[in-house]
Parts: sequence; C-alpha cells; structure tokens
Amino acid sequence: MLGFFEGFGMYWTRYFDFKGRSQRSEFWWSFLGLTILTGIIAGIINVNNRMGKIVYLIFTIVTFIPNLSQYARRFRDIGINPKWVIITYGLPLLLVEVINYLPWYIQVLDILLVLIDMGLSALPSKD
Repeated sequence: MLGFFEGFGMYWTRYFDFKGRSQRSEFWWSFLGLTILTGIIAGIINVNNRMGKIVYLIFTIVTFIPNLSQYARRFRDIGINPKWVIITYGLPLLLVEVINYLPWYIQVLDILLVLIDMGLSALPSKD
C-alpha cells in the first residue's frame, strides 16, 4: 500500500498514462491531495474572489488530463471499460458552473454520477 506522498506523486508522474492500472491507495491519496489543494483555493476565493477564480481555473486546466488518466487507469483496474470516465467524470465536470441553473432532476443526476464514480473507484482491483 502506498503512502500519501508516494500516491500523490504518482498522480503527477503518470500524467499521460492512460494504459496502465491504478491501485485504490494511489487513487485515494491523490484524491485527498487534490481535495486539500481545492480547500486552499477555496480559501483564496474567500480572500480575493477574482484571484481565487483565476487560480481555480488554472488548477482545473492543469489537473484535467491527470484526472482523466487516473480514472481511466482505476476503471481498468476494477474491470470496467475506461470509456465510462466520460460519463461519470466528464459530464459532472462540464456541469459544475451551470448546475445551479439546471432543473432539479439534472442536479440529482449529476450528484448520482459523482457518487457512482466514487463508489466504483472504491472497488477492489480485479486480476
């Protein structure tokens, strides 16, 4: 099992690796690291809204490819076709800025997709 720094480091070193597999520990340590960074960015937004939104936009752009690749590897590791990442990760990501203006059932669908994504990522590896 990986530690925090090793798992979070693998997130960045496997930036364009869409072919391999990712263990649960690699996925969840990077998830924790990204959550911490997102919290820091939220603090910046509270202090300076404009600057925080710029930092958040840069953060989103920089982490888009490694998030896709890690989800693809994780899905492959649990035996699910990595193309499902487009629905479970991509669709909620596209809706993040407009979700408050959409009908309630689209909001519920968005939340369900995120929960399904997290639930799938928690499954054990398949041989």
